[in-house]
Amino acid sequence: MGLDIERTEYLGWRDAYRLRLGDAEMVVVTEVGPRIIGLSIAGGPNLLYVDQATRGTGQGDPEWHIYGGHRIWVAPETKDTYTPDNVPCEVSVDDGVFTVLPPVAERTALRKRLTISAENGRFAIEMGVLNLGDTLYAGAVWGITCVVPTGVIAFPWGRGGIWDVKKIVYWNRWMDHSSDVRSAQYQPGPDLFRVVPTGEEGKVGTGAPEGWVAYCREMGTFIKQHQIIQNAPYPDDGCSQQIYTHPDFMEMETLSPLTTFYPEEEVVHRETWTVSTTVTDGTDGEALRQILG
Repeated sequence: MGLDIERTEYLGWRDAYRLRLGDAEMVVVTEVGPRIIGLSIAGGPNLLYVDQATRGTGQGDPEWHIYGGHRIWVAPETKDTYTPDNVPCEVSVDDGVFTVLPPVAERTALRKRLTISAENGRFAIEMGVLNLGDTLYAGAVWGITCVVPTGVIAFPWGRGGIWDVKKIVYWNRWMDHSSDVRSAQYQPGPDLFRVVPTGEEGKVGTGAPEGWVAYCREMGTFIKQHQIIQNAPYPDDGCSQQIYTHPDFMEMETLSPLTTFYPEEEVVHRETWTVSTTVTDGTDGEALRQILG
């Protein structure tokens, strides 16, 4: 089964594309970004957060906007991270493979790439960052998905077996932000660590030994998978997976290992998105693993 791709308008943006795959539908805005701004199950509501203050706008603005949805960043978080993405992107569709290229970032000489295809009935999301400058750049490709602060985010945080060591990292303070490690939104369990939105800001991370994180809603389940490279250096004390909470949204974040972006070389980070009508509450790890197959 391949992607059904059509050009459309969405929430005031004139240039967007609708990608259908079975019961799942995705919308990608290319007038700015690129941003995967819509994701729904069987005609249900958008699972992704959209900033109502900037929807349908932004082209040519000098400031960075969150917009919402899924974006590509480069870690660690610095001034370069907030390079505005408010200009039109190039789009190509080739045999069911959808590729979006924004312009080269003037300050960093990095060019991002978003490629979406179908893979075994799932969305394959490939995020590339190409260094078109003359100097080295260091960092990691960072895939950030903003979802509506409803439901539960759940992920494995240990390896299982007879030597099951679990690790969670709390962002106690960063810049002018902080987490309350005592918050009721954090619910560590014997298999899964759950994040239940309470309207608080905070951030946690883990090494993601199984490489997946689930967003559980009343209409179904959305799971992001990403490759884990054993013993590779990941940002933020080895956190290849991070969850940020905010009163307006939650972020499901995955990262590539820290690496050097050599001139004329592209660093690639891949995610696989599974969208299922199976309803879970984020407490049963085996039920979520069955969705992944």
